[in-house]
Amino acid sequence: MNLDVLAAQLAQLLTTSDKGELEEIVRRWRQTAASPGQRELMEKMGDQVLALKSAFDLASEPPSREELEVALGMMLRLAASGGDAVR
Repeated sequence: MNLDVLAAQLAQLLTTSDKGELEEIVRRWRQTAASPGQRELMEKMGDQVLALKSAFDLASEPPSREELEVALGMMLRLAASGGDAVR
C-alpha cells in the first residue's frame, strides 16, 4: 500500500472516529491478520493509533487532519526505511 494513502486513511480515522470505534477497528485488524507476523504488526500499530487518539482527546487543540497526514506520512516512511535516516 502507498504510504501516503495509508497516512491519509489513518489521519481520517483519528479525526473522525471516537475511541470506541477505533478500538473496534483495531480489533478487526488483529482478527483478520493473515499471519502471526502480520497480527503482531497490527497489534503494535493498533496500540499506537489508540495511544495517539487518547493523547489527542486530552489536547486543548488536537492537530488537523492535514497536519496528521503529513506527520504520519513522515513516520511511516521513516519506519519503512528501517530508521536509516536517523542512524
